[in-house]
Amino acid sequence: MEQTVYTNYWQNRLTGVKKEHGSYKSEEEAVNGIKAWWELHKEDYPHAEYKRTNSGALEIIYNDDDHFYRIEKRKTDKALPKSKTKLRNKNEVASIRQKHGLHDEAFLFEELAEPYRDRLMMAMNDSGKLMQYTFDSEGRPIKKLTDH
Repeated sequence: MEQTVYTNYWQNRLTGVKKEHGSYKSEEEAVNGIKAWWELHKEDYPHAEYKRTNSGALEIIYNDDDHFYRIEKRKTDKALPKSKTKLRNKNEVASIRQKHGLHDEAFLFEELAEPYRDRLMMAMNDSGKLMQYTFDSEGRPIKKLTDH
């Protein structure tokens, strides 16, 4: 069944880099996802500008004109990723830590304090994606886990 979703992208006008952050049911949820990302990174942009483009996308210019978030409305037949996750048990966590040789300052999603997990889920809105990363003690992504 076709549905409308709102997808966040971070963009850099100078380099042309465009990174997808997450997709949401509403534009308001997408804006809240951006704000959760800022909160995790201890950033605050009270003077961010919210501008609607001719195509209907919402651009949030937050620091300078070269870096911005763009929320695009689109139709899709695919379901949104799950925003709730089943946490891995202690044995699974220990196995993953050993497999990847994680140091003491790298945490899996399950090892983070609940407020950080909540903000990460709001920021990325994809439980599967969250399980693929390591984080610092404050919930900021460090790197993606890869299978070797």
